[in-house]
Amino acid sequence: MEIIVRIFGELSEILGNRHELEVESDSNVGVALNKLVRLTGQKEGYFGEYWIGGADVAILVNGRNIELLEGLMTPIKDGDEIVILIPTSGG
Repeated sequence: MEIIVRIFGELSEILGNRHELEVESDSNVGVALNKLVRLTGQKEGYFGEYWIGGADVAILVNGRNIELLEGLMTPIKDGDEIVILIPTSGG
């Protein structure tokens, strides 16, 4: 199955802006993101200096934060869109 991964902010400089990934039909967010890490030549489990499961990275599946779903174990299906960004804080 094919999913789309879109990356925003400073992470797009490391990972690129958009990827179409082919993943197995029983995949989850963690599997897809680790495939992206390998594809972009990053250290296993990291986007640059940011840990994939860390609080410094927001990951959305079809507009819903995975922290409100099943985290990295959130199942994905054909055509899903994963968005990756670093939340900004203001004063």
